[in-house]
Amino acid sequence: MTMKMRFAAAMLFTMSAALSAAAATLPFRSGEILAAELSTAKPRIVNEDPLAFPLEFTRLIYAALVVNPADGRGLSIHDYALDAFGRDYPCIALRVGNSDYNADVWEVKRAAPGEKYTLLFALDATLVGLAPKELLTLHSLYPPKSRAAQTVPFVNRNGGGFTSPRSIPNTGIMQKAGER
Repeated sequence: MTMKMRFAAAMLFTMSAALSAAAATLPFRSGEILAAELSTAKPRIVNEDPLAFPLEFTRLIYAALVVNPADGRGLSIHDYALDAFGRDYPCIALRVGNSDYNADVWEVKRAAPGEKYTLLFALDATLVGLAPKELLTLHSLYPPKSRAAQTVPFVNRNGGGFTSPRSIPNTGIMQKAGER
């Protein structure tokens, strides 16, 4: 094999590796998930009422799903729950773009095209967040049953905050379950 052929083969290998590691999205009932992260750092939630979602566990970890809803779709904190080890955790807040989470905003009736939305969940950190990656199940709480459950690989950012939705490309930063 000539030097040019070796170089071309090396370039093809590098390009295919880069493409396989490229950013990805994950389809879910309302559109696409662009990012799924866990963090023990509490994000800012304006208008938070601690009695709205009482938490009986002492150690919290937060789960954030950055999503791009399909055209014409809406989102509500009452639409989805996360299942972790047989326990359902409700969505506690929603944010639009890079704004703060707002506990007074329970739904977006019609998502703006191209806008990113983030669903926030509070989970028991004695069960969740013990590994660099966690597979949790996103459940749609409303019929029909088709695509009502979606396994989602979450990246654990430990005490680091969540990735800013502004810095997440529309092609997503989701990793497949087996990727590092």
